[in-house]
Amino acid sequence: MSLEEFFEICSSELEISGVELLDGHLPGDDKETIAEVSDLLSEYDLEIACLSVFYNDFAKGTPEERREDVEVVKTWLDHGDQLGAPVLRAFTGFPGLHDREHDDPQVWTDVATCLQECVDYGETVETTLAVENHNHDGLIRTADDIFHIRSLVNGDLGLVLDLANYIDGKQSIDRTLHLADHVHAAYDDLDEDGSEPNYPYYDESLTALSERGYDDFVTLEYEGEDDDFEAVPQAIEYLRGCL
Repeated sequence: MSLEEFFEICSSELEISGVELLDGHLPGDDKETIAEVSDLLSEYDLEIACLSVFYNDFAKGTPEERREDVEVVKTWLDHGDQLGAPVLRAFTGFPGLHDREHDDPQVWTDVATCLQECVDYGETVETTLAVENHNHDGLIRTADDIFHIRSLVNGDLGLVLDLANYIDGKQSIDRTLHLADHVHAAYDDLDEDGSEPNYPYYDESLTALSERGYDDFVTLEYEGEDDDFEAVPQAIEYLRGCL
């Protein structure tokens, strides 16, 4: 569907106030197009909850490859600033995709070097750079990994907390709730009450976030097999009840 059709559904039917957009969702990446998207958001009384790069990978094997991805992230920090996005989601890297080892200190150094440049550039804009935990060959798969990469980078490196993407589930969620700049609730399946049966802790984790004072957006990522137009409203109503 077009962005306008998506915004219409979000605003009128789902009655939500914010949307997350991937870079590929936008019809272009020039300033004029970004301005048109911004105007369209205002027309439907929507905010950008999070703008996401899909995808960058700072664990690639060569400096030239990593340099390209640094420039992509920096460019989208500018676009996020123009759109008024509070957060730009980026990845750290996926070493397993490049025959590199998760525990190789050089991998962490490479990723941290790239992130440092992006964080430094982020000081020129209002949008916060935030990395997402990711268990699919990702570098930051547990809370310990989050703490480690943050220790290697100076400045404001945020976290997009994906409730489904830790390899140890709720254990790491509990340890990183306080770091969340944005939250993803991913759905691969749907129960009758709108919950995600594979992640039965969503209600507890979202309640804990709310009790900690988190008052920013939670993005629903629905990737299940049910009809989107039936499943998404159910999931959204369930998530609303958790906050």
